[in-house]
Amino acid sequence: MDDVDPVPNERAALKHEGEFVAEAWYEAEGESTILVVRVPRDRLEVVDASRRLTVEILLMAAALSNDDVESWRLADASPSYDLELSHPLPPPLPDATHLTIYVHLKPPAQASAHEPEITLETWHYLEARWKVLLSLEGSIETSRLGMDGMRSEMESAFKKSLAVEEKLHGLQADIAQWTRAKSRIHHALPKAREFIHRATWALAVPERKRLEEIYKNHIEPRIPLPRVDRVREQLEHLQKERQVLLAQGNAVYQDCRSILAEVQRAVSTLQRNAADNARRKRDAKSQKGKQF
Repeated sequence: MDDVDPVPNERAALKHEGEFVAEAWYEAEGESTILVVRVPRDRLEVVDASRRLTVEILLMAAALSNDDVESWRLADASPSYDLELSHPLPPPLPDATHLTIYVHLKPPAQASAHEPEITLETWHYLEARWKVLLSLEGSIETSRLGMDGMRSEMESAFKKSLAVEEKLHGLQADIAQWTRAKSRIHHALPKAREFIHRATWALAVPERKRLEEIYKNHIEPRIPLPRVDRVREQLEHLQKERQVLLAQGNAVYQDCRSILAEVQRAVSTLQRNAADNARRKRDAKSQKGKQF
């Protein structure tokens, strides 16, 4: 969002993913503060469900969180306390060009009534945390791609069946070893799929989206934002989550690679011994034929 400070009636544009979505301003009501958001009709009448606006998205664009909200309502409508902040907003009335939303904000704590000026060191720290976060996400994506390839190989190895010659001439001990190795794939595949799922959706979590908006609209251009300590904590928290996810992914990948290598060794041993066994049988049959 372009710098939106709690100054009554000072209007500013709200942007989401770089696109204008609404205009907003603050109004005073006694000692309370109301964020008024005016959304154009055409921004609410979208077919793509993933692009539908919610109050939560509008709060992100205004550098606010769900915890800042005391209550909210739509203009000319009953209070919407029963609706989730993540619920898609409805289109305005047929004769209206905009939908107006009133968000009643919780009063700030007395200790934070006067926000301290954000120092250059703090800006550098926030920017560095975000870049570390992006680096971790790049590593997670690389790990996800590697895991997806590993998953495909493991599924193929698990579905592989023995050829007729291998069944006929394979040693029972080799077949048993191969079967045990394959059973480990059955237990490892869910872990691989779970990591792929978590890594895929890591970028879609609301907290991450909100922090990206804050970085683009405040940290990068260095436009002051309220509750900078909370933003710092959220960046650090998300960084720790990414570090844990990456570590888990690496551990699962190494485990899967070990299991796949074991299966490949087992089937290679089985095939080699089966081929040797078949050759010995043919040689023995040939020698027997010569004696006659």
